[in-house]
Amino acid sequence: MKITKKRNGTSAGSTDAMYQTVFENTGTATIIGEDDTTIYLANTQFQNLCGCSKEQLEGKMKWADFIVPEDLPMMLQYHRNRRVNPDAVPKHYELRFHDCNGVIRDMYITVDLIPGTQKSVLSFMDVTKLKQAEREVRELNEELEKRVKERTAQLEATNKEIESFSYSVSHDLRMPLISIQAFSRLLIEKYASRLDAKGKRFLSAIQKSSKQMDQLINGLLALSKLKKQELKATEIDMGNLARDVFEELKTVNPGRVVKLVVHHPPTGVGDSSMIRQVVVNLLSNAMKFTRKREEAVIEIGGSYDGDETIYYIKDNGVGFNMAEADKLFGVFQRLHSADEYEGTGIGLTIVQRIITRHGGRVWAEAKPDEGATFYFTLPGKCVLK
Repeated sequence: MKITKKRNGTSAGSTDAMYQTVFENTGTATIIGEDDTTIYLANTQFQNLCGCSKEQLEGKMKWADFIVPEDLPMMLQYHRNRRVNPDAVPKHYELRFHDCNGVIRDMYITVDLIPGTQKSVLSFMDVTKLKQAEREVRELNEELEKRVKERTAQLEATNKEIESFSYSVSHDLRMPLISIQAFSRLLIEKYASRLDAKGKRFLSAIQKSSKQMDQLINGLLALSKLKKQELKATEIDMGNLARDVFEELKTVNPGRVVKLVVHHPPTGVGDSSMIRQVVVNLLSNAMKFTRKREEAVIEIGGSYDGDETIYYIKDNGVGFNMAEADKLFGVFQRLHSADEYEGTGIGLTIVQRIITRHGGRVWAEAKPDEGATFYFTLPGKCVLK
């Protein structure tokens, strides 16, 4: 056999052998063929992929015969476009492929045009398992999204029912409560001389209980209105707000000696009336639970932390056990007896609802008899809900 030499000293025969070796060992199922017709060369991986022998494939079969008929028009259009404008058409595409036994698989095909010819080098990667996994993930996500929507709808419906119930119950309770308060007051005003000490004590207990019930009703009404109230975001000077609220609270706590320390908290962004309610509730609690301190001190401050601003209100009052902290923000949950410290157990629930509507968080840290610190955050850009 005549061996021709190239300029670099490599024979044409050895070059062909080298190309054949590279072609055979690409690591992927590869063929050389025209865009939609005859297969000229097919490596062992492609033979294994399609389940046909080299003799069955090369020069006899069209590789387009392995494409699922529904995907064939797309494949032909792809190759026409790639021939016309190869730089604008990607080298890869996906379609369904069936082997000689009729088994359908998802295939990822890479196409490299051979310059000056109508032939291409096509590499086939079986991505059936990957596609199946993608489909399963997509189906799971769709099912999860469906369940989330259903659950959200159920929760919204439940919340509306609870709000409606709270609002109606509060209004239905208001009238008989007003009657109890009015008649007990009349008894004290007009018939006090006819009552003995025990009778007066009973009336005093009725008035005290009716007052507490009135506070509970007001708390329930405030909770039911929170969701409906439209919020308007403005800049809030937290230091001045705390000072104003503190001065108001001092007027309803005459004789108390309480010191407020304002540590220049950053300006906040939120609904001013709602955030005022947060500060009122937290400062009221601080005033209440420092009642037994000769030198009561309340501090307010804050700092920026990434995309949010953290505020705190700290007191040197009775504190609480952190093991019970999960009860703090529940409706009607109390950590101290009503006989010792008055309250309804709704104030902190309102605080949490307001801060949550602003896209923030609220939590507390404390130790028994060493005071408590309540924290809440506001986003850099308020997200009102």
